[in-house]
Amino acid sequence: MNNRLIISSLIGLGLILTLLFARRGATAAPPIVLQQTNREEEMGVSEITDTAFRRIVAEYEAYVEEALAKENVPGAAVAIVKDGKIAYLRGFGLREVGTRDSIDVHTVFRLASLSKGFAPVLTGLMVQDGVLNWDDPVVRHVPDFQLRDKKSTEILNLRHILSHTTGLPRHAYSNLLNDGLDYEQIVGKLKNVKLPYKVGKHHDYQNVAYSLIGDVIANSTGSSYNKLLAERLFKPAGMKDASTSYQEIMASPNVALPHGVSKNGYYPMDISPRYYSASPAAGVNASIYDMAQWLRLLMGHRQEVIKPETLREIFTPQVTMPLRESTLYQWRPLERAWYALGWRVMERSDAQRLIYHGGFVNGYRGEVAFSPEDQIGIVILSNSVSNFISESAPRFFDLYWYLYPSLEPESELPQLSIR
Repeated sequence: MNNRLIISSLIGLGLILTLLFARRGATAAPPIVLQQTNREEEMGVSEITDTAFRRIVAEYEAYVEEALAKENVPGAAVAIVKDGKIAYLRGFGLREVGTRDSIDVHTVFRLASLSKGFAPVLTGLMVQDGVLNWDDPVVRHVPDFQLRDKKSTEILNLRHILSHTTGLPRHAYSNLLNDGLDYEQIVGKLKNVKLPYKVGKHHDYQNVAYSLIGDVIANSTGSSYNKLLAERLFKPAGMKDASTSYQEIMASPNVALPHGVSKNGYYPMDISPRYYSASPAAGVNASIYDMAQWLRLLMGHRQEVIKPETLREIFTPQVTMPLRESTLYQWRPLERAWYALGWRVMERSDAQRLIYHGGFVNGYRGEVAFSPEDQIGIVILSNSVSNFISESAPRFFDLYWYLYPSLEPESELPQLSIR
């Protein structure tokens, strides 16, 4: 580990300890009481028997409450999974400001680009089935697709789509999705875009090109991408509230509305139909309960659904990412970063490796980060943009990596709640 990283880590630990003991010096918070006796069993939340880890979760919960209150954030939801078990599950705040409708663990959010993580997993299931191969040329399954030149078109494969190494410039035609055009109206226009890079050599983030994987899966199976997501992932993983359309989120009786922010504070907005046509890129809706199940699958605890070797392939780095990349900013200092298949991979050191993705659309923000090696992961969903949503996942891993190893077991700690 380099000297800069060591110094930064020590400074981070010092700040965490300062906040921890400052809070301990203040008036003690009352014990957190379960709302219902069997609520944990109903939600599948496991008792935390590791008292040091319970302390970390309690500290993180206190941070979340303080951060949300400081910015008057409308609402959020958090799930923490450790060793394949749901350790924490809670909704915070309101589905819509100005109402009394609180967020619970089944409140539905738009996932935005957290949706991208589902595409390689579904593709991996098709590879397991022998329907697809990771190195299949796109034109084998979508014969009409074209890039600017014939050679690039012929060599473009599934890995290139899922790792954003298509040769296209960053966010090619995402502006048209923002303008309300459907994916089907846009994808044919990619043949007109100049390719600044060779296919497979450079990472530039995409939405339209990424959604080509939906066409590949539909054409190779005879079933729609959204239908297969529901049948092969949502249902077997236990994601009871998940869906993939504007119509379904609009029909939900328990949905968090998106919010904008002005000098007068947050205000509710309408849910937009934009981006739903680009389902692999940004079309999934889900609750924090769903996302806890999703984390369990991603960390290898649903082997009846997906094989460990398939997950390893998905999380294998495909292309280097520059550390100055804006999507990595909140995780600095980093030593290395890559994009795998639908996921960012980051290393603070050889012992601190994270799989990560963030998402933003229509006022919704989400973050998911997990360490397969440490078997720990977190998801945060919010119905607004805030400093909290950018800082929250790094704050949790700072607590876990720098404070947790130093804690001594405690005999008495408050019972954590689901609210």
